[in-house]
This record gives sequence, structure tokens and C-alpha cells, in this order.
Amino acid sequence: MANTTKREELERVLAKATDKPLVILLGGHPDPDAIGSALAHQRICEQLGVTATIAHVLPLSRAENRALVKVLNISMTRVGEMADLQEFGYLSLVDASATESTIEVPKDIQMLSVVDHHRLATMPKAPFVDIRADVGATCTIYAEYMESGLGAFNGGGRADSATATAMFFGIQTDTDDFALSTPADFRAAAYLKPHCDAEALSRVARRRMTAETMDALTRALHDLQVIRDFAIAGVGRVLPANRDAIPAAADYIMRREDIDTVLVYGIVEGRIDGSLRTNSASVDPAAFMINAFGQDAQGRPYGGGRADKGGFQLPLGILAETGDEDSLWAMVREVVHQRVARVIPELAKKRIEVRDKST
Repeated sequence: MANTTKREELERVLAKATDKPLVILLGGHPDPDAIGSALAHQRICEQLGVTATIAHVLPLSRAENRALVKVLNISMTRVGEMADLQEFGYLSLVDASATESTIEVPKDIQMLSVVDHHRLATMPKAPFVDIRADVGATCTIYAEYMESGLGAFNGGGRADSATATAMFFGIQTDTDDFALSTPADFRAAAYLKPHCDAEALSRVARRRMTAETMDALTRALHDLQVIRDFAIAGVGRVLPANRDAIPAAADYIMRREDIDTVLVYGIVEGRIDGSLRTNSASVDPAAFMINAFGQDAQGRPYGGGRADKGGFQLPLGILAETGDEDSLWAMVREVVHQRVARVIPELAKKRIEVRDKST
């Protein structure tokens, strides 16, 4: 089996963490790939005698993600501050390479493992790191571990079906319903499918668009600016529970025939949140995000990406104290356009032309 060495390395690292509990901390708004990977990692920990808890900072924002957690009865703990993590001695990241920027992790928690499929500018530091940008989902990597014996399904019980169903759905959603799947993703899905709860999978896969998402899409279309084959649009303020209206709008705009890359952004609580979509062979989402938005004071990128998707989050800082919503949005729009103009210089010229027409 390919990557058996990685599986043995992960087993060796985790097996040493039995003296203190471990937290699997999900980054951003938990999506199916992150949730499925976390369940697989938790299962591996249990096999090795390690107490592991799945935790997240930001809320579940998309309807099918909330359905996934509810239908499969997945236990996850939401944390909001450093004190919530004090009981843990070890940390694992899945489908992410850095801890969520909105929470400070206690310095005495030891980072043990990082498993991710997103393309990175710099490699994270941990005893175990498995980053594979050549697969479509992190769940694909965990399926390989499991098929080779680490955390393998053992009898068709409820825990087996919940984990397999979440992992299968994670691969399905992160590969755009398998349209972007690699051979490794197909192999992983074939391994997982016999263990899935078919009825539960059907229920969580019924994706519907909320009224808030439709409103955000309307605002994005009204704000849309196109430069050659690149488009940028803002959606204004979006509630945290509906944050995925931003990538949903980006997915919709990508259907326009003369566009091959789109960036959609909005305000979500105390940050600027954005999503990028591309089908251009010349656009690297990870590089686009780094070049446009840079890094924070700790050297953590504000954004990242994979072959066809990317995202970023910028803290609003003192801008969040602005009482005038229109003024706040004008400043946010200016900041985002200035940053994106680092990669798309024509956007700066477009902004000047728009100003000249309005005066």
C-alpha cells in the first residue's frame, strides 16, 4: 500500500500521547472534509489509547454541514478562548496547516500532527506532517491510513458508518461531486462506500440555498467588476451562520462564460472573509492569496488555497469600531481592491476610472 511509511510514522507519533488528552482543532468554518478527517483522526487516536476531542472555533455555516453533524450525531466542542483549551496537552490539525487565527492556543500544548491537502507556501513544523496537494481531499489521505490498518473499520457498527459517511461526503464536496477527483480520491471513495449509511448520505447531500445566500448572490452580481477574465465582487455583511454564502456566490459567478477566476468577499463578524475560484491553469490560488494578502505578525498567511480554490481572512481591527455601516463597507472594499491590485494591476486602474466618472 502506498504511503505505508507515513501511516507507521503517524502511529508512532500519536502512540506517545497517552498521558494527556489531545484536541483536534478545526480551522475556519468546519466543512465536510475537515469533519470527516477529524472523525478518522479521532478513531485512530482511540485505537492507540489516546483521548481525543474534536473542537472548532467558528460556527458551522452551510446548511448541509449542519445537517451532516446532526444526522450523523457527531460530537464536536466549540471553543472560544484560550481557557477552553487548557485541559489538553496535545494538538492535531486536519485539513489545515495552522491553528485558527481567532484563538490563541496555550504555549504548553504540543503540536503533534498536521494532515492537509492544500498547497502551502511554507511547511508547518510538527513531529508528523503529511501534506499532499496532489489529492482532492484530506479524507483521501485518512482513508489510505485506514485501509492500511490504522483506524480500520472493524464490524459495521454505528461509529463505522458515521465516520465512513462523513469521509465520503468530505471527498465528494471537496472534489466538486468527484468532477475534480484524482485516482487516489476515487480509490478512497471506493474503500469508504461499502461502510457508508446510504440514507444518511442522501439526506446530507440534498443541498439547498438559503434566502440569505440568494440575497448575498444578488449583492455580488450588483457589485461585480470584470477585468479581462478575472472578476471581483463584494457581498457586504454576512452573518457567521451564513458565511458560506460567500463561496456559494463565487461558485455561481464562475459559471459566466468569459470568466475563469473570481474573488468574492464580505464582512463576517470582525473580519473580512473571501473566497477565490478558478479554472485557469496559470492561476495558483495559494500563491495568489500570499501575494495579495501576505502574512500576519506570527508569519501565518492570511489566505491559502488548492488547485482550483482559495480563501482569505483579514481582521478588521479598529475598522470594526466604525458605527457607520456604509463607511465601513467603503473602507473594506478599498482595502480588498488595493490588496488584489498587487496581483491584478489593472484593478487599480479600474478603480481610478470609476472615481473619475463619479466626480
